[in-house]
Amino acid sequence: MPVFKYKAVNKNGKEITGTLEASSISHTRNILISKNLVPLEIEEIGKKAKKALNIKLFKKGINPDDLVLILYQLGLLLDKNVHITSAIEIVAKQQEDSELKEKLLKVKSLIAEGKSIAEAFEKVKIFPKFLIEMIRAGEASGALSSIFLSASNFIEKQNSFKSQIINALIYPSIVIGVGFLALIIIMNVVVPTVVKIYNQFGKELPISTQIVIAFSNIFSLLLKLLPFLAVLGFFINKKYLKDNFWDKLKMKIPFFNKVFLYSQLSSWANTMAILLEGGIVLTKALEISSASLSNKILQKAVKNAVLEVEKGRKLSDVLKENSLLPETAVQLISIGEETGQLEDMFKMIADIYKKQTEKLITRFITLLEPITLIILSIMIGFFIFATLFPIFNLSVKG
Repeated sequence: MPVFKYKAVNKNGKEITGTLEASSISHTRNILISKNLVPLEIEEIGKKAKKALNIKLFKKGINPDDLVLILYQLGLLLDKNVHITSAIEIVAKQQEDSELKEKLLKVKSLIAEGKSIAEAFEKVKIFPKFLIEMIRAGEASGALSSIFLSASNFIEKQNSFKSQIINALIYPSIVIGVGFLALIIIMNVVVPTVVKIYNQFGKELPISTQIVIAFSNIFSLLLKLLPFLAVLGFFINKKYLKDNFWDKLKMKIPFFNKVFLYSQLSSWANTMAILLEGGIVLTKALEISSASLSNKILQKAVKNAVLEVEKGRKLSDVLKENSLLPETAVQLISIGEETGQLEDMFKMIADIYKKQTEKLITRFITLLEPITLIILSIMIGFFIFATLFPIFNLSVKG
C-alpha cells in the first residue's frame, strides 16, 4: 500500500506533519479528517520527481494532483469562514512550485483589487474553464466552499479513472516491447552471424533459416525507410486527410470503438453532472463540457445540441437524432428531463459507462496477455530454431 506524507492543522491551529499508509490521496484525507485534522498538504512518497516532471511538461496548465489538493483546501478553509483572500494566501504558502505559488498570490491580489473570484482565477490562465464557470455560479449562489469541494472530488475521480486505464496497459506494453526487442536482436545480430558461419562452409541454408533471413531483410529495410515513411505519413495526414478522419476511424474499429465511446461518455457525463450541480444552466454546461470530449465528432454533436436546446427542444430528442450515444444514455437523460433530476441522471450515466469501460479494458487485458505471450513465444521459438538448426547440422556433419 502507498505511503503518503502529510501536513495538517489540528483544532488548536497547530501544524502537524507525518506519514500514513493509505490506498489513495482521498483515503489519506478521510483518515486525517476522522482524526479532527485539516489537511494542508498530501503527497505520495516517491512521486515527487514525477510531479516535478509533470509541471515542466504541462506548464500551460496545473498539475491535476496539485489542483485537487488546492481546491480541497480552499473548500475547507471557506467552510470554516476564512476570507477568500486569506484562504488563497494560506494555500499559496504550502506550494513548493514557485510558479504555482506566484499564480495563486496573483489571484489573491486581483480579488483584493476588486475583481470577482471567477475573473481572478480566469486571469492567471492555468485553471480549467469548467472550474471558472463553477466558481462564477458559486459566487452568485453563495455556496463557494461546496463548489470547491465538489470540483476537487470530481477532478480526483477523473484522474483516478485515467490512471486505472494507463496502469492496466503497462504490463502488456512491457511484454510486447521486450518481445519485439528480442526479435530485433535475433534478426539483426544472431541471423547475420549464422549466415556468415554457414557461408564459410559453402552450404545451402535450410528453408526455415531462409524465411528468417527474408523477414530480417524486410524488417531492416523498413527500419531504414522509417524516417521517410514518417514524413510521408505526416504530409498525407495534413494535406489529404480530413480533421475528423482519425476520430471517425476510432468510432468504427470493432471493440475499441466501444471502449473509446464509453470512456468519452463517462468523462462528459461527469463534467455535465458537476456543472449542473454547481448551478450552471444546461446550455452553458453543454458548451463547457464539450471541451472534455477529445473526439471532434462527439464534440460537434454536443455543440450543435446547444443551439437546438436554446430553441426549446429537449436534449434527449436532439441526442437521439444523431444516434452517436447509446440508447440507454439517451433514455436516462430523457428521464432526468422529465423528473427534474438531470444532474443525478448524468451521474448515473458517468458511473454506468465508467464501469463498462473498466469491464471492456479488463477483458481486453485478460485476453491480450496470453495471446501476446503465445504469439511472441512461437515467433521467438521459430527464429531461434531457424538460427540454431543450421549450426547443429554443421556440427553433426562435421
